[in-house]
Amino acid sequence: MKEVTIGELALTTGMPKIGVVLAGATREDLIRKAGQILTSAAQIVVWRLNPYQELDNRAELVNTASQLQQVLGTIPLVATFTMANDADELAEYYQTYQTLVNNRSVAAVDVDIAMVNQPDFMTLTQQMRANKIRLITSQTVTRASTTELVTTYQTLAATGADVVRVTVESQDAQDVLALMAATEQAHRQLAVPVIATASGKMGRYNGICGQLTGSAVTFGHVGHVGDQNQLTVSQIKQALQILVPIEGA
Repeated sequence: MKEVTIGELALTTGMPKIGVVLAGATREDLIRKAGQILTSAAQIVVWRLNPYQELDNRAELVNTASQLQQVLGTIPLVATFTMANDADELAEYYQTYQTLVNNRSVAAVDVDIAMVNQPDFMTLTQQMRANKIRLITSQTVTRASTTELVTTYQTLAATGADVVRVTVESQDAQDVLALMAATEQAHRQLAVPVIATASGKMGRYNGICGQLTGSAVTFGHVGHVGDQNQLTVSQIKQALQILVPIEGA
């Protein structure tokens, strides 16, 4: 696997980096939550754009992103946007990303696989390369076998992404185990870093096994920031340190 740097953070083999999902309706809410993240063990922040009320105000969007970057310091900010459902939302999807990219307001952008075949995808990725912003392609699935999930990882990597991410909406242990097995295979087979995320209460088992599966990032929450089904970032950090393989054992 090649090393990929997002901002100043290197995604490498070994202990996964710890991430938090940030969401909020207003700049004030986002800045407050970012301050909480800054004092935690989190190493990367994924900003979920959909709840933000000022997406159509490009100046305010850039201003908010800039202030988030100032608060987070060296912690990289990744933008993610739930995929569009109609023509108007599709235009907003790419216009929002292009605004952030052209102003170098984020360190990476997460594009859903369903949006890759859109005409604006190539334009966006060219702008990202010019501005040294990383591309993450992702897909969320429900029930899937290990073989199907490995194929999903391969399809994501074929888009030319710097990093690929698969999220499973897990219902039980079998879903999480299938994701973990597929991630371990994809980590060995692909040249790009892979990220595995499992939602639901069983997802925390996947979260602490990144060293086993090869997932480059694992996600937790800080206070009320992030998915409350996940462990706190401090719990994840402790678990990852406990599970570090002992040399010679």
